[in-house]
Amino acid sequence: MNELQLITQLNFKQIFFRENRFDRITISDAIDHLAKYLNTHIHSASPFILLATYNHVKSLIAYYAIIKAGKIPAIMDPGTRSIELTEIIEEIDPAAIIFLNSSEVQFRYEEEIVFRKTKPGFIITSDLKDVCTLAFTNAEDGYSKGALLTEKNLLSEIHALATTNKLNDKSVTCALLPFSHLYGLVQGVLVPSHAGSTGVIMELDMLKIHEIIRKIHYYGVTHLYTVPSLYYLLSKVPGIEHLVTGVQEFYSGGTQLTSFIFDSFYRKTNRKIREGYGLTESSPGVALNYRDEGPVVNSIGIPLPGCEIRIVDEFGLECIPDCIGEICIKGDMVFRGYLNHPETTKELLRNGWLHTGDYGKKDIKGNLYFCGLKKDMINVAGNNVYPKKLERMIKINSQVSNVKVFAEESMVQGQVVGVHIKLKDASGRTQEEVKNWCHENINNILLPRKWLFE
Repeated sequence: MNELQLITQLNFKQIFFRENRFDRITISDAIDHLAKYLNTHIHSASPFILLATYNHVKSLIAYYAIIKAGKIPAIMDPGTRSIELTEIIEEIDPAAIIFLNSSEVQFRYEEEIVFRKTKPGFIITSDLKDVCTLAFTNAEDGYSKGALLTEKNLLSEIHALATTNKLNDKSVTCALLPFSHLYGLVQGVLVPSHAGSTGVIMELDMLKIHEIIRKIHYYGVTHLYTVPSLYYLLSKVPGIEHLVTGVQEFYSGGTQLTSFIFDSFYRKTNRKIREGYGLTESSPGVALNYRDEGPVVNSIGIPLPGCEIRIVDEFGLECIPDCIGEICIKGDMVFRGYLNHPETTKELLRNGWLHTGDYGKKDIKGNLYFCGLKKDMINVAGNNVYPKKLERMIKINSQVSNVKVFAEESMVQGQVVGVHIKLKDASGRTQEEVKNWCHENINNILLPRKWLFE
């Protein structure tokens, strides 16, 4: 793997986190210090370091330090539980695992970093040249896969977003998104640290929505990025119309922005939300409602610079306007492939086009519209839940004989997860034991909101 230079050349004005201000020199020194520590202590040939990616300034520092140390950061939800964590470790054999102490701003390397030895017989068949990020996704068959994102992928994404969002040295960006997802990492870490602007990092605690709004107002956020359900919550905050007057643009992604949420927010603030579209395999954003005249309601926008999007039918032919087909993407944002999964990569990457597994259409003016999922996936407020994966994990419990995951529509979250579990002993006690076991062993993001037992 070649040393990556451009992605670690940071250009930002300042970063704010928990009332602390960090300038570029402070952040750069912290990155260099951690990179040196990693280089000194790593004794594994594995190219990966697993990073539990909190919404924290230390995540920004650790991400770039890993790259500077010549390794690839594999971003992971800090809420990942034992079953999935074990599978991820088996999949990538990381040289180190970084679990940051999110309660402190200062690093404690010895407590937060665990170094590992190389596992005998571990083989990587994928091309890792210029790869600088690994993000887990696509578990349609029940097992998550590591998407390989290159420096070219992410730099083209950063440039497209900084240009279309019109970011400059007076801009103040804030992403109310989990940094463990690529959408959150790009908007919360990569874009603000390269666009010459100011970034505000906030922890996601929806019980503190009023404090989040206060900070948006206090720091003078000009560009806000989040998911539809958060805009719905924001619309319920008393006086929200006065607290967001300094925000120039509101952006939404992760899941479809419904007319209900768009209208709710507009009625309260008289401000329109610009919707975008993308997926992890495309770095992630590829379309955005960025035209100067304002967003087209219900549209996911037009292609970002450097990206080509077409809608194709079941025969691979491009659809005429307003005809629904599969969304396909071509351009510098399209990922290298899945780590050690060449066949799955070939299924998605065909003749230079990324087949998204999403349905869409394009109108006569070129505006794109999301029309549903072709792939077997449930999107809960921007979090992707794959039924086969959740079913497989629940079946590990010895008291479960069969599992069926299903989706229900939600006005606020898009969809919610339900599960029908057949138990060997359907007593009330067993039901509670199984639910408790799931909460202890499976990431809460994946867990159902509706439980049915028999």
